[in-house]
Amino acid sequence: MTPAPAALVRTIPLLRCPLCGDRLGPTEAGVECGGGHSFDRARGGHLTLLGARGRRFPGDSAEQVAARERVLGHGVFDGVADALAEVATGAVGAVARPVLLDAGAGTGFYLDRVVDALHRRVAPGGDAMEAVGEPLGIGTELSVAAARRLARVNPLVAALVVDTWDGLPLRDAGVDLVQVVFAPRNPAEFARVLRPGGTLVVAVPGPGHLEPLRSRVGMLAPAADKAERLDTHLAAGFDPGPVRVVDVTTTVPAAIAADLALMGPSGVHLGRAGVERAIGSGDGPVRVHVEVRTFRRSLQE
Repeated sequence: MTPAPAALVRTIPLLRCPLCGDRLGPTEAGVECGGGHSFDRARGGHLTLLGARGRRFPGDSAEQVAARERVLGHGVFDGVADALAEVATGAVGAVARPVLLDAGAGTGFYLDRVVDALHRRVAPGGDAMEAVGEPLGIGTELSVAAARRLARVNPLVAALVVDTWDGLPLRDAGVDLVQVVFAPRNPAEFARVLRPGGTLVVAVPGPGHLEPLRSRVGMLAPAADKAERLDTHLAAGFDPGPVRVVDVTTTVPAAIAADLALMGPSGVHLGRAGVERAIGSGDGPVRVHVEVRTFRRSLQE
């Protein structure tokens, strides 16, 4: 059996069994709890920790993951990644060996950028980064196709196959920052795994996100009251903080525009042929309008 990646080795002490809640310890093949529940590590390096209900949803397909990789590689969402990195560095840059969780991390594009920014930081007073230690990124993802790539994105990132709605296989108060980018949210679990005073960062689409592409091809539209509902859902365990808006319009080739339409939830009901007919063959503008919202884990229950 190939040795576990170093980031996964660092993650194991933070894990708890998704079936009984007991602490997980390392085995040659993966991890096991005191109750005898064992979970084997995949050859690609990710660890599957699904709860009693197992896999209820398949997550993104290999085709959706490949489309997302092409879009991200084109740089369409670089501004969002830069904003997330700056927010995380400001929130936990002075924390020694910070632990970051990206819930619904996909292929790890955003987590990689955040971990890299923290790895290159300096401690207060200008000392080298060794003074504050290497960060640890933990990415959870339901899609196995995405998790395979997530496991290879950065040596400081561990990949877990997890269903966010079923809970997180992490012990209480072991995480310094939780990041959620266009992914499902479980506020109670985020509050549980975050240390008091820890930071939750949520990136949500703004009202003009992906226009005019969204209207042209019939993509799902974000709810008009999405930001307000987010604040309401998090009110019990979090105090709202600053909001950073990324709002840029870029020109993309027709093939990348088609990938944008197909890589997310809209891809389930849209066909590539119809999308390509609606887009045409030329380059076109796409607006990236994203709100990066920050919340602080309440110090009092």
